[in-house]
Amino acid sequence: MLPPESIHADFARGELQVYRKGMKRVAVLLAPDGETYVLPLLDKVKLLAMNECGVLLTGTEIYPARGAKGTGPMYRQTWWCELNPKTYTTIADPAQARRRERERQAREIGASLLRRPTRRGRFEPDGA
Repeated sequence: MLPPESIHADFARGELQVYRKGMKRVAVLLAPDGETYVLPLLDKVKLLAMNECGVLLTGTEIYPARGAKGTGPMYRQTWWCELNPKTYTTIADPAQARRRERERQAREIGASLLRRPTRRGRFEPDGA
């Protein structure tokens, strides 16, 4: 168990969005721009507790794979999210969250394809 000093020292601010992705729930903490992830995506989310002070969520934090196959490292995480109604101005839209997640995944795939182009041979656009 972590000491309280280390937990309070590493807080992150953002907009918490929890939505369904297939048969499971996913949680993201977005920066004020509404697109940048403050923390990595939390997969297979379960609500453990909720009161007037905040929400306690648990799940698995999954990092993208470095290669073409498999998944990256996975870590069990529990988030304590304090609610601040003064700064909460927007309502989470699941369709927009899904769109942003698809765009993020597409960027990751594009970046991984560009990382090592020599493994696939040279790209010849004219077919020569």
